[in-house]
Amino acid sequence: MYGQNGDRMRTELAALLRQHRVQHRLGSSPSQSPAEREAAGLLILRYRHTVLAWCAEAVMAAKPLVFSTALPAPANPFRASNEDGAAVSELARALHVARDASTAGQATLEMLNSPSDNGVVEHWRNVANAAALAEHDTNGSAAGALTAAQAEALVGDVAAITQALVMLDHRYSNTPGWEKLADRARLGWAALATALDVSLGQPDYSVDQTGWRPRTKILRGPARPGVLGVLQAEHNLLVHLRSFPNAMNLRLLVDSQRQVSNSLAPMAERINGEYAARWVARGTTYALIQQQLRNIGGRLGHGGPAVAEAANATARVRALKPDTIIEPRVLAGFQTLFDRIDHRIADIVEDGIDRGAFVERIKIPRLGTDTKHLIVPTEEKFVPVTRASDLDVVQTLREQLRPPPPDPGPASPGRSRAELHTAILHRPSNRGANPDVHRL
Repeated sequence: MYGQNGDRMRTELAALLRQHRVQHRLGSSPSQSPAEREAAGLLILRYRHTVLAWCAEAVMAAKPLVFSTALPAPANPFRASNEDGAAVSELARALHVARDASTAGQATLEMLNSPSDNGVVEHWRNVANAAALAEHDTNGSAAGALTAAQAEALVGDVAAITQALVMLDHRYSNTPGWEKLADRARLGWAALATALDVSLGQPDYSVDQTGWRPRTKILRGPARPGVLGVLQAEHNLLVHLRSFPNAMNLRLLVDSQRQVSNSLAPMAERINGEYAARWVARGTTYALIQQQLRNIGGRLGHGGPAVAEAANATARVRALKPDTIIEPRVLAGFQTLFDRIDHRIADIVEDGIDRGAFVERIKIPRLGTDTKHLIVPTEEKFVPVTRASDLDVVQTLREQLRPPPPDPGPASPGRSRAELHTAILHRPSNRGANPDVHRL
């Protein structure tokens, strides 16, 4: 996710900004060989180029969604648009100039994955590694899913990281073979203006929850002992629910979740009463859903692997002793899996009804014309559902199994953003008479 990679970049840059007298840190020998410092500086330039490349691409991905909070400038009759006056546009141009003017080139995959014995170089490597991973979180389809408020938060992060790069460029200027940022003053002022512009708006820091996520895989191998085996089966069940089950297998899945919830609730009572109460209510809800699904049919779909894992979960939870103690972390894992399984089952039912995979069984009264039988059996027929909201099972899914989530409120900017801001404003207290000492 972008939150993890962005946090790494900000944390490592804050650590670099707190380091002074850089020239003494770049060499490992007491003699501080210029060649050794030059080699370290050239490697840092490769890492910095990687960070610049991510900043330039990220700001361009977010730029269409960012609107300046500053007062608009007077209209220029000789220009078709005043868009170029926005701070984010100026930052984008300055970043592209700095990236294109850099001759170091981006760090290779070997450089990004090879730890360094030098602490300064290792911090830069971690920043570049996180920037390379963040490209999957802020480009392509991930960028297309951002909202305007999330784009503002992303631009604010780019502005803070750019400010840190400008300050570090000052501090490393005496490194042998060092290449200064092109048009450094313009880049610094553009980053500062963009940071101030974003701070006047309402950035949404839920952008940390967006980005690329690794694909969930099956937990293979023998069954884990005890309650971990139940957790393993529930995890595999959730993975297999990617495929669409038919109506009969769906009822089996619902029944398995009823049994698992009712069996685990007494074991969770001793550790976490809130989880126990929620699982009792979950078992009751699934019992109601199982009854309401009796009039739902459909042969489209499969769901065999999911049913097999559901049977494993049911059998393993029955084998547990009543006095089994479940650790709090395992309880939280069950709750996370239960929430995702509930949402997936609700999606399966509603999507199946919408696309006609599930039909409803109704009873049709008819008149008996044969006098040989005293009782005329009721005829049953499966018909398509015109509106999903007409079914009781859909109402139960929406109101009880998957109620609307509460409003979490505005997302917190996080600790790393505050630390980077503090590091940018930090100045050493005993700089002496020479104003350039803090740059070394």
